Amino acid sequence: MLLKGGKLYYDTPVGILCLESRFPKPKGHVRNPLTFDFPTVQRLIRGVDIPRLLFHPTDDLLEPFVRAARELEADGVRAITGSCGFMARFQQRIAAEVRVPVLLSSLVQLPLVRLMHGTEAQIGVLTASADALTPDHFRNCGVDMASVHITGMEHQKEFRECILQGKRDDFDLETLEREVVETARNFAASARLDALLLECTDLSAFAAAVQAAADIPVYDINSLVEYACGAVRRRRY
Repeated sequence: MLLKGGKLYYDTPVGILCLESRFPKPKGHVRNPLTFDFPTVQRLIRGVDIPRLLFHPTDDLLEPFVRAARELEADGVRAITGSCGFMARFQQRIAAEVRVPVLLSSLVQLPLVRLMHGTEAQIGVLTASADALTPDHFRNCGVDMASVHITGMEHQKEFRECILQGKRDDFDLETLEREVVETARNFAASARLDALLLECTDLSAFAAAVQAAADIPVYDINSLVEYACGAVRRRRY
């Protein structure tokens, strides 16, 4: 059997484009290598952190993401995702630059979630910052922003100071989980949600707790990555 070479990575289905951040990435975070039962590799986009991507995006941001995506494809990954849901602004442009599947944001799932739950379903998006999320993020993922309910984590102190503002590198895990779960539970109840999508990758570590509290289907970047991995690395039955 002939095995083809010339790649840096083998049997690595997913590459992750990553922002610069130093806060913890617990198991369940897309950047934690223990999150998935298949290998991933990470490519850091130097000089681009969360505040810049969310609150100060400029046209020159696209090029380093395109370059890193091309490098990951050349190195052998079979699909490319991102460490921040706000990379949705680059979804269509980067997908056009490479031949492997691109799924930069959990928002990519929204058209499928809508089809699965029906036209009348109440679908919520829990985001890092509702103020920073724009119609462009949704358009680049093939969905109308007005078709979903949106609430953000920006008013929660632990989340805001550590993740959005980068005031410190450490966070209290129990406090952060409580903020996420309480926000999601209140959001689901007040909007009478039928399904919830976690836009922010930093929420995925708490997805099980959110689902238990809200008692509705919960989608996030991890569910999308696992779906894509199933397509590019089929299991033999």
